[in-house]
Amino acid sequence: MPATIRQDKAWLLATARALAKQLKIHSQGTRLRIKQPERATSTNTDGWSAVLGNLGKGQPRLELWLDRFSGYPERKLFACFRSEVRAPVVALARRVSKKLWPARVVTMNDTVNDEFVSLTQRLGRSEFNVPILENYEGGRTFYGIYDQTRLASERINPHFLNRAVAFFEDVARSLPNATQEDEQSEVFPQHENRKHVASHLLRERSRLLATERKILDDYKCQACGMRFEHVYGKRLGQGFAEAHHLVPLSQLKGEVRTRIEDLRTVCANCHRMLHRMDGKRGDLEKLRKMLAKRPKRRAGGRQGKVPPA
Repeated sequence: MPATIRQDKAWLLATARALAKQLKIHSQGTRLRIKQPERATSTNTDGWSAVLGNLGKGQPRLELWLDRFSGYPERKLFACFRSEVRAPVVALARRVSKKLWPARVVTMNDTVNDEFVSLTQRLGRSEFNVPILENYEGGRTFYGIYDQTRLASERINPHFLNRAVAFFEDVARSLPNATQEDEQSEVFPQHENRKHVASHLLRERSRLLATERKILDDYKCQACGMRFEHVYGKRLGQGFAEAHHLVPLSQLKGEVRTRIEDLRTVCANCHRMLHRMDGKRGDLEKLRKMLAKRPKRRAGGRQGKVPPA
């Protein structure tokens, strides 16, 4: 087996195990049944897949793929739900599409099978991390997201892990009888007896959309410029921040689909301050200007710069 192939296969399995570990932390109150992947299985898309768990006996499985189905020369990661029976996966997609994001539908007519199965037209840049619903003959169905992450110096990419966890959790919490996540479960995901609090996050929230916003903002608070990783170090602070709705969900009427433009990344302190303000779209800019007027400290630790308007 060539070195590149061995490297890709090992990367897929290592990433799958890291993803399963994170999903187990976030599975409380959902139907997610997570297990540690034992092996990677070859696929007809020139890659491999690993099983992460399922939604219950006879229900769709959670899988992670690394393959060339997306149409690019290098293999891409694909986090998905899979079933040999179409109805359960289509039902998942429909339920999620109502509140979060619509899915692109792919059928056999959109694929080509030369040396391996791939899309006739490769995914556009804007189609990564956007749900794809694949319907094939015989009932085999997939519902998942492709990611642009490449194998790099960082063995397990934290951006991909955050996106994949957010996608699986968004879907799982859209199902009947699932408990909705709150602010406490994001800050203390491993605290089993945490107190569930009422907040704007309980009404409607897409973890995937919030994660995309945080990645876009490089996990930097858009009010004060602070990054948790700089203050608390990589082990605690990497990949952590909070997402703020510019217009509080409590002020929105009916079902409103949140867009990435409606969110901004903030630190925990600024988030609390924003919720003490007027509850208007301009609150973030107002807080940013307030912080910019603070007298600068003459000595001390690292200082975050206030991001430009």
